[in-house]
Amino acid sequence: MEKEKLKIYHVLTDRNIGGAGRWLLNYLKYCNRETYDVRVVLPADSQLCPVVESLDIPVIKMDAMADSSYDKKALAPLTELFRKDKPDVVHTHASLTARMAAKKAGVPRIFHTKHCMENVSGNTMKRLAKRMVNHRYSDRVIAVSKAVRKSMIAGGTDPKQIVTIYNGIEMLSPLTPEEKRAVLAEYGVPEGQKVVGIVARLEEVKDHDTFLRAAERICKERQDITFLIVGTGSQMERLKADVKMMGLTEKILFTGFVSAVERLEAALDVAVITSKEEALCLSLIESMSAGVPAVGTDSGGVSEVVRHGENGYLVAVGDDEDLARRILEILSDRSLYESMSKKAMAWTREMFTAELMAAKMEKLYAEARK
Repeated sequence: MEKEKLKIYHVLTDRNIGGAGRWLLNYLKYCNRETYDVRVVLPADSQLCPVVESLDIPVIKMDAMADSSYDKKALAPLTELFRKDKPDVVHTHASLTARMAAKKAGVPRIFHTKHCMENVSGNTMKRLAKRMVNHRYSDRVIAVSKAVRKSMIAGGTDPKQIVTIYNGIEMLSPLTPEEKRAVLAEYGVPEGQKVVGIVARLEEVKDHDTFLRAAERICKERQDITFLIVGTGSQMERLKADVKMMGLTEKILFTGFVSAVERLEAALDVAVITSKEEALCLSLIESMSAGVPAVGTDSGGVSEVVRHGENGYLVAVGDDEDLARRILEILSDRSLYESMSKKAMAWTREMFTAELMAAKMEKLYAEARK
């Protein structure tokens, strides 16, 4: 007799397509639809709705669901939904309300993915409260990196609850010189320039200031390198003003929001991240999968992506001098560049594919059959 499909409900409160949304989309492309009946619960006005529907995955649109972890108004409708539909697993991404509703509705298994570093409190009572909440409302907590796992334990979560499953992506292919030229021309990069890029939200935690200082150092030595700042955020206008004050508006370019960012990530010569704190960094993984060496700050999960001296370099947070030195080292040695490029492609294909992530997730879902 054929086994009945396990019903898996993913719940996201995001209205934009951030890290959790990208995780979900990569999972949905490779989930086993013969074994699992996967559905997604989203705010009715989420940008994710049409994208998920385009993958032929049912979307349950909730009018009363705020973009926050706890939303009192959403508790009753989510509880009613889970009681009516009887999912075998509810898998949440930041939504404590959905976990509470799943528990109240008697859902057999509740999973939760932690997509960012835990905010570790020095308050013992807060750590105990975190431990209690996770024990009561989660059967398993998935950390997207070892660094996230470590921060969760420091924050009070029971280590026995945590499973580490790396984010997975669809691998990018290296671009031909002609393809790279065409992509970069769209953003005003002059022909013949090497391109160093940072793809990240323009927020304080990403520390674009260190990137700017490193770029300024490099521009004093070489004129054949252009720097791209890809993304948007609250720091945009201040950073643009800083670049203007440096007199580098022709060397440091802002792209703004880029919808098809993967082609731009693949067109870089060196990918950089300067975060003060980073769970894993999908943008580095995507660039590296296309054979782009990386230089990143040794913060959070970046060291799990960048293997120092093999597929790129790690530098200390805020160290613009070393960042500039490492970028120049990669761009000045062709044999080193080619070696790092090959190792970047091999490492990402070994560790960070969407197929591997989906397979590991579904091993956890299989626990619901036991």
